[in-house]
Amino acid sequence: MISVITGDIVHSRQQKDPTDWLNPLKRLFNQMGTSPDRWEIYRGDSFQIEKPPTEALLTALQIKSVVRQVRGLDARIAIGIGKKSYESPRISESTGEAFIRSGQLLERLKEQKMTMGIATFDRDFDEEINMMLKLALIVLNSWSVNSAEMAEIMLTHPELSQTKIGNQLGIAQSSVSERIHRGSLYEILELENYYRKRVQRLTPDI
Repeated sequence: MISVITGDIVHSRQQKDPTDWLNPLKRLFNQMGTSPDRWEIYRGDSFQIEKPPTEALLTALQIKSVVRQVRGLDARIAIGIGKKSYESPRISESTGEAFIRSGQLLERLKEQKMTMGIATFDRDFDEEINMMLKLALIVLNSWSVNSAEMAEIMLTHPELSQTKIGNQLGIAQSSVSERIHRGSLYEILELENYYRKRVQRLTPDI
């Protein structure tokens, strides 16, 4: 059982220099695996990455935090969970349930003008998690550049104290606390933790 995250960059054609988002996204993906077997960026503004199901939402949130640090951009992200029936040296040529679900969901997200969703083999699970994501997206879709930067740090290094984050960014601890509050980051971390526990019960073989 795997998860496949398929997505694209919203408003990418309005960006004069694509390296503003492309380089940070590549740095993120390189920390997660090798290309092109585990991740690819293709057609200029589309991407695909394979992760264990328990890490899927964390990865999606990290992608969103990186992309939203470029003013005017966002990421549309579809998570598909299922089996892989064929593994190619290139992830974009691999096939299976997870790939199909992820690709079909991305098209539905475009039609619904949503920016994140999940599709699995369990309808009740999908309904529950997607309802939570719809509520979370009210916050995620309004992240400022500063909130997205803070989100990336907290998602990648949840063990860091506010004081250490402040030292890293060169801002006061009170400013760190304010940015965390504005981005509802503790609540987002709670959602990610809840998802991780739920999907572990859904896919006990992983």
